Amino acid sequence: MANQIGDFYKNYPTKEEAIEGITNHLQKFWSPVMRQRIISYVEENGGSDLSPLVREAIVKLKRCS
Repeated sequence: MANQIGDFYKNYPTKEEAIEGITNHLQKFWSPVMRQRIISYVEENGGSDLSPLVREAIVKLKRCS
């Protein structure tokens, strides 16, 4: 699901805007438990199956949490 969100935002004018859009979406529409799970997933496994934009958004999400 996170990669689908990333696919929507990947066409934003800049990489920074795309990451911001993904991060905002996760903050607004994902429950705290879901957000913590994806943060933990990236921390523990590197999130290699996530797109680079999504991984960067997860790092930003962690800083905002």
